[in-house]
Amino acid sequence: MPGPLLALTIGQVSLRGWGAVPLIMLGHALLELVVIGLLILGLVQVLRRTTPRGIISTVGGLLLILMGLDMARRAGGMTLQGPGAAQALSWPALVLNGALISLANPTFAPWWATIGGSGMAQLGPRSVGEYLAFYLGHELSDFAWYGVVGAVLVLGRGWLSPTVYGGLVLACGVAIVILGAWFLVTGVQILRGRQPELEEAVNLEEIPPSRE
Repeated sequence: MPGPLLALTIGQVSLRGWGAVPLIMLGHALLELVVIGLLILGLVQVLRRTTPRGIISTVGGLLLILMGLDMARRAGGMTLQGPGAAQALSWPALVLNGALISLANPTFAPWWATIGGSGMAQLGPRSVGEYLAFYLGHELSDFAWYGVVGAVLVLGRGWLSPTVYGGLVLACGVAIVILGAWFLVTGVQILRGRQPELEEAVNLEEIPPSRE
């Protein structure tokens, strides 16, 4: 979705080339590594219980549906255009801005508190390795999208017209609505007791105990 991170990517790719993308995404990924680490520490016991999992999945599903409907509604007026950057940033500044701009985005914290948490609740990770798989999958999806955006900017924007871009956003919106509906139905099933409690949702031996 168009936002501050996309604007940063467009501006810096226009000045530095495609190489700006992995640096911006590195900063974004480092921030989300911290966020997921905090979620693990806070949800390590919660994700083992049916009621919290059901609530998280239900709320996250509803928000996904609203997000997808909003994307679909606004798809016709979207275009892959962004403001020009005042100057090309150095590589440390790109990494730092990738993190800070993500953190400053008002949708960042609510997304992880609901939709991101829903994803973890749905998967019910059982080990550090499964948490790592969740993290890498999420970051690779971010990198893939922004990598495509960067490639389009480098190779030329002519083929990605506003109509094509709007159609892409519309398709993504529909996909998000479907995913949200699945989260919602699954959450309701959990709350009704149709899915068992995750007795070993987390391997506590692989996670350091709290010092508090």
